[in-house]
Amino acid sequence: MSEQPEIARTEEHERVADEHVRRLLDGYVSLSGAVMTELAPNLHQLVIPASDRRAFGRRSVARIAFSVEAMQEDEHAEMAIIGSPFAAQLIEAVRRRGDRHFVGRVTPTDRDLSSAPPAPVPIRNGQVAASSASVRRHRVGSLIARVVVRAGADVREHLAESALFDLSSGALLTDDVARACVSAGDASALANRSDVWESLAVSGVLPMTDMVPRMLDSLEASLRPEIEKLETESQRALTHELGRIERYYRSLLDDLGGRGSEITTKDARAAYHAEHSRRKREETDRHEVRAIVHPVQLQEFELLVQRAEWAIEGGTGRRGTLVAQRSLAGNGAWVLRCPTCSGPLREGVICRSDHLACDLCSLDCSVCRDSFCRGHGLAACHIDALPVCSEHSRTCVSCHRAHCSAHDGLCDESGHAACAACLADCAFCGRIVCDRHATLSDPSAPKGARRLCSNCVRACEGGVGEVVGPDEVTGCASCEHVVCERHQARCDVDKRIHCSKHLRRTDRSRRLVCEKDRARCAHEPNAIVAVDEVVTCATCSTITCSTHSAICVVDGLTHCLTHLAPVKDRPRASACVRHQSRCHIDDVVYTSSGTASCPCCGKATCVDHRRECDNCGRAVCTKDYSSGATRACATCRRLVEVTDVPDDILEAAMLARDGDSSRPKRWRMTRDSKHRIVELDLGWTRRLVVSVPHATVSPDTVVSHSILGRRILRPST
Repeated sequence: MSEQPEIARTEEHERVADEHVRRLLDGYVSLSGAVMTELAPNLHQLVIPASDRRAFGRRSVARIAFSVEAMQEDEHAEMAIIGSPFAAQLIEAVRRRGDRHFVGRVTPTDRDLSSAPPAPVPIRNGQVAASSASVRRHRVGSLIARVVVRAGADVREHLAESALFDLSSGALLTDDVARACVSAGDASALANRSDVWESLAVSGVLPMTDMVPRMLDSLEASLRPEIEKLETESQRALTHELGRIERYYRSLLDDLGGRGSEITTKDARAAYHAEHSRRKREETDRHEVRAIVHPVQLQEFELLVQRAEWAIEGGTGRRGTLVAQRSLAGNGAWVLRCPTCSGPLREGVICRSDHLACDLCSLDCSVCRDSFCRGHGLAACHIDALPVCSEHSRTCVSCHRAHCSAHDGLCDESGHAACAACLADCAFCGRIVCDRHATLSDPSAPKGARRLCSNCVRACEGGVGEVVGPDEVTGCASCEHVVCERHQARCDVDKRIHCSKHLRRTDRSRRLVCEKDRARCAHEPNAIVAVDEVVTCATCSTITCSTHSAICVVDGLTHCLTHLAPVKDRPRASACVRHQSRCHIDDVVYTSSGTASCPCCGKATCVDHRRECDNCGRAVCTKDYSSGATRACATCRRLVEVTDVPDDILEAAMLARDGDSSRPKRWRMTRDSKHRIVELDLGWTRRLVVSVPHATVSPDTVVSHSILGRRILRPST
């Protein structure tokens, strides 16, 4: 009769979708007062107590299916598997009631308490002093936890339970004792009331900080096949994703090649490479398998344990206790385990912290030669890989690695301690500094990669903050920045070294000039020119560059192009405003000597537009010249007869005739802008035409006309 319910329960558990959820639900129902009624195979109705309805979304009734077939039969049923909303609500309800659940006391089997314990093992650094035996109550327990395993886009949840551990000694229970605890809990065969239990002493429980890591190791071991499978799938997905990213960025870089300037392409490629590396790191980190453990409850049992204890004393005053114990549930075999690592104890060692350890988890300090367990020291100094006790162990503030006191040193930067591996001399000043306060110069620096302290670090402005030493740089002549030998540049004007911030290339000559040696052309203010590439205009005194200035061919001075014009009489030359003139006929520019004023109109006229008057012999402009039969100037065509000749004209006529005082038959006279024209009729078709400048009596031209022809007696100047 007693075996039939157990067989039926086992068959039912084989049909459920998640055995751990079913066991957690059964425990919750038995403790909370909830009522679970079977409606159909694997379909149950749960009546939730009022105190727990908040955890279940304020529901009073929930229908639960433990198989797919059962869920298909009822549309209101919820699947009871980890990851479902119901499982999350159930876990929340269990955690609200308490993180520890005491199941009960496991009934011991009949044992002969007079059975002799095993002989104590040899002690390396001590001896057995005394022994005692007792029966005590021990708490044992297992951790139920929700484990979320993530890798890439794959997220899986598990409700796992660790193995049973002795919470007093930290030892893993043997399989026979664990089966006895589980069987007693499932069958409710618990010794909850017994006068014998109350009379026995209770062993203390180890801190949970010591127990949780052991239980987590047990959880990891139970989920190891699932984790390894997920890790394999994640690595396959990561390989595919990295290949896709590689192809994407390779196509971007191929498209970038050949476009733009060299610097733009270089900078763009560096940006794409940095982005490519970042994406690969992100994907690698995302596909790494991570497990997040959410403790649900610690299930505890209490059982009777027979203990045999031996006091251990060492020659240096160290003390420890050797314990052999056996559980009165199960097969009752004596177990002698290391109290530190819970492993088999073949040889004991007294730790310097006055407790016992086995030969596998104990070490000898390389500094003081004292013995210690792994919990009270370092297994290996990161420099010489030798063990060291907690008293002589240090943590380097620079590299955050553990080391022994024999490899301790001081950093000259702030006087703090650091390990010998992180301390080294500065390549320039020789100070001993740690890695945190030292900087390694770039291998491309003038003197290669060197270790420099903070006092000797210089940031080369030309290399965008490239770290160099003080002996590799020169100060900028314009500011406080320094420039290394590899990135130095000099101003082409003052020949001094400047940083790139203060050096620019001129727009046309492409010379490097600093800020002080730059000038601004008034005609192109945004252009960069050097001070030795500009001049002051001799006309308007503005600063102008060689592109917007030229030399006047007349005075030899530099003028801006605003005040210069090309002159026709001097090919490929220009003249300034003061030394240029324009022919009033075609408005072409000439030098001041390239034109002459027309004696008729007084306007400037070039040589190409001047004609000689046949009557007076003067060179006049083509506008005042008649090209008809007379071929005379406009002034000569206006000659009128006069009877009252001025005295100065008479004197000028005497000079023109070389003193001849004979009286002409007729006088004709007129005037223009430059001369007074006098025509003397000497008879016999002889005429004498005299050009007299205003306010003078000295003739400019004297032309004699006769039957024999025209003769110039005095050419014009």
